[in-house]
Parts: sequence; C-alpha cells; structure tokens
Amino acid sequence: MRYQPSVTPLVLAVGLSLVACSDLLVENPKGFTTTDTFFKTGADLNSGTLAIYSAFRGFQGQSNWTTPELASDQTRADNREPNAGTYGPDRLTWSASSGRATVPFGTHYAVITEANLVLGKGPGIQTSDTVTKAHNLAEAKFMRGYAYLRLTKMYDGVPLLLSPEDQANASPTRATLEQVHQAVIKDLTEAKAGLPTAWSGDDGYGNPTQGRVTKGAAEMALADLYLWRSSFMQKNEWQLASDWADSVIVSGLWGLNDDYIKTFLPSNKGNREEILVIANSGVVDRTSNIFQLFYYPRDWGLDAGQGGGWGLIHPTDWFLSSYLPGDYRGSRGFEGYKTDSVYVAGGCGLTICKDTLGDGPMPYKYRKSDNGATWWLGDVDVPLYRYAEALLIYAEAQNELGNTGVAVQYLNMIRARARKGTGAQARTEPHDYGTAGEPLDKVSVRDAIFMERAWEFAFEAKRWFDLVRRDSEDPGYWANSLIAHDPSFAPPKPAPDGFKKRWPIPQAQIDANPALCQNPGYGGTACPPGVTGP
Repeated sequence: MRYQPSVTPLVLAVGLSLVACSDLLVENPKGFTTTDTFFKTGADLNSGTLAIYSAFRGFQGQSNWTTPELASDQTRADNREPNAGTYGPDRLTWSASSGRATVPFGTHYAVITEANLVLGKGPGIQTSDTVTKAHNLAEAKFMRGYAYLRLTKMYDGVPLLLSPEDQANASPTRATLEQVHQAVIKDLTEAKAGLPTAWSGDDGYGNPTQGRVTKGAAEMALADLYLWRSSFMQKNEWQLASDWADSVIVSGLWGLNDDYIKTFLPSNKGNREEILVIANSGVVDRTSNIFQLFYYPRDWGLDAGQGGGWGLIHPTDWFLSSYLPGDYRGSRGFEGYKTDSVYVAGGCGLTICKDTLGDGPMPYKYRKSDNGATWWLGDVDVPLYRYAEALLIYAEAQNELGNTGVAVQYLNMIRARARKGTGAQARTEPHDYGTAGEPLDKVSVRDAIFMERAWEFAFEAKRWFDLVRRDSEDPGYWANSLIAHDPSFAPPKPAPDGFKKRWPIPQAQIDANPALCQNPGYGGTACPPGVTGP
C-alpha cells in the first residue's frame, strides 16, 4: 500500500524543480511514504521507518552521486557527452538556478521529512514490540543526523527542522553550521545507543534487514563528522575523530575483506567491510539502481545489444597513472588485463577497465550479477561507509595528533590488502609507506593518507570532499589539485572559482522563502556570521 506524503513548503519547492528534470534516474525515490495521521500501530511505525529508507535511496541518484564525482580531480566527463547539464559538474558550471549541485538539497530534506514523522509520532504509539519500536526511533535519528551531516558538507548551515511542526513553518531561516552539527551529534549519539550491533533475519514484520543501519554506522558518521570539523572547520577535534573510528575498529564486528573487489560484488552482500550501504536487490525497480551505468561505456552493447551505459564518468589521466606498481586496485598492477569475455569484449582490471571501443579507461568496480542483461535492475549495493575508512580516519587523526608511527601502521593495513595481503597486519614491502625512505613528518604522512583515500575509495564520491576539507589545512590545495589533475581546468582555461567549494542553496527555495540567505558567490542575500564558511 502506498501513502501520500505530507509535503512541507521546503521540500515542495525542491520537489517541483525535480519534476522538470529529465534524468534517466529519477531523483524522487519510489516506495513507501507516510502522513502524520498514519501512525497508529507498531506496524505503522515500522512502515514509516521504511519510508525513510525509501527516501534514502535518492542518495544514489544522478545529481547526488555524479556531482561530487565529476567535480573532483579524480574523474572527468565523457568528451562526447551532449548534455551540458550532465557534464556540468566536471566544469563547475552550476549556479543557484541551474546545475546539479542544487538537487541534493531537496533529496536530503525528503529523508529528514520522513524521519521527523517517525520521531514526532512514534513515541506515542502503543505496541507490545518495544524492541522494534526502539530500533525504529534510533534508525530515524540516525537517518536525520546523517542527512544533516551530508547537507553541511555541501551547503554549510541549513534550515534545522527537527519536527513536523518545524516543517510546517513556511519561512525557516538557515541555522549556523555549529547549531546543525550539535543537532547531528545529538541524533547520532542517541542513535548509536539505540541501534542493534547487527540485524538478523527480518524486522519482525516480514521485511528483510539488509542495508538497515547499525551502531557501527552511527560510529562511522560521528567519526566522519569530527574529521570534517577538524579539517574543514579547523576545530582541532582530532581526538574525537580518532575515538569514534577506533570504536568501530576495536568492536571486532567489522574487518577488511581479503579481496578488495569482493567488497562490492552482489554475490557477497552483507560482507564484514560494508558498514553503511544503499541496498539494492535488483528484483524490481523500487529495489534497484542504475548508478553503475554512470560508469559503463556507451559502446559495450549491454542489454542484449540494445545499448551500453551512459559512459559518463572516466578516470582522469592523472588518477589512472597514479597507482603504485603492484597495487591491484588499479590497472597498472596487472600482468596485462583480466579477461572477462562474458561481460565485454576486451578486458578489465578491478577498479579500472581498459576499453578498446573508444571510450577510454572506465571505472569497473561495480559489477551487476547478471552481467548487464537487465541493466535497469541493478543489484549493486552503493557503498557509503566501509571498514577501510575507519582505518584511514583513525590513521589521519593519529597523524594530526602527532602519532605518526601509529598512523603509518594503519595506513599500511590498507596497502597490504591492496597488494593482495589479508589486511590483518602491516606487511613490510617496498611500497608500504615508510619502507622506501619516504619522509615521516606530519605533512608528508598527511599527503600519503589523502592519496591512499583516493585509491581506496575510487569512484565512491568521496574525493571532492577530501579536496575541500584539505584546502582548509593547506590553502590552495583544492584549486591547485583541479588545475594540475583535471583537464577541465588545464591552462589556459580559467582557474576554478573558490566559492564553488560550497554549493548554492537552490534559487527555487529562496524564491519560495526569501528568509533564506545564499552562500557567497551566488548572489542573493548574504548570510549572518556562522552560517557559511569553515
């Protein structure tokens, strides 16, 4: 059964702008939606929680995924792409009125709207299943906190709506970045206390629990938050980033897979490295994605010869050539290329694919289980947090705290796995950091950790945010990286505008609510102190 949503002014303004969008991947997620008059029973509450996950699926949509991917120095758009709106992020050509950097604003408030309904109505529901009720409320707190965290990493301070009553306000203003983060901390710490360490079976109402959030997801989000606050905002909260990452590591619930690529394969869902994913079964379109088509070449002839992918996202030449010899995450780590003739003529490595049909090298870590026979029914889970990131957040925090030796130890756990080690120990090899005479000062190890993040999380939409937050530590890093690595900014083309490290509040929102201020560089009313900027 499908319920009509209770639409707030904030989400409505963005929702209307999405109707006119011609994305092949619809940004409005399908599935359950709920109203504030719906919540009567424990089953209703659980359905309301599933509605949050339905909205959460929008995070794998084109604008939410390809904007940070293409805006980074790691990837570029296909040079044959005819749609300026599609390749625009590669050239940072968005404005407050057009471009894909405005779309995530509404996608995230869709999650917040559904979470507020559960948190506003759920506590008053009488049910004998108090365990599921407690889990539902904790899941809603996590999803709301996580959505606000992501919003701040794109837009800085945003309207802080924490109840259905807040969302009925037609003229909310933007809260300060600190106010939003304090709300995020409260939501995530309370979620961590109430979430299970793991799910098993179904949720008690016949729904599978694959992809539902756990204590580990809350711990990762808190580590991510304090990483952002310490680097981008220069708050020097590295010990908190370290502590939350360490809580994931010492829990014993998570670990590195022996084989990097198995982390992503649909045949290995729910593996010990996946801490937070958008789960896709590929059974029907409501439980599927086509996000892997952002990467597949147009010319591959998938779907029984009827066409290929979108061929949108390619690695830059800089990134393609950056992998160290022996690193099997990149193409240079192979003796030739792995043959996969069932999938495509030619051959592919694990992360990078060598294509002989004109598209150039392509990302290839997201492989559907049916080898593309039904490309619109994707069963690849979209990774958001992995255990490898806990190790690298811990390494980065320890380095910034002055414990360089500890940082290198954890960095080398990732490098060991990248050279087909188990990841269970730091191995001494020529390309383990520090064994070939590399400098061990703080900035040099910082460089190594950021580069390891680029390789490890290739095509997981994280590199853009790393460039932005590193720019606060090393001014000029963001623009210099784009100019040096991305052909979209190669001289004599103009340097990227620094204000675009922050994305614009959608003009449609400001037109509907003039009380909203705009981020610097995009025109409109300037914000009060504390709303924008690190």
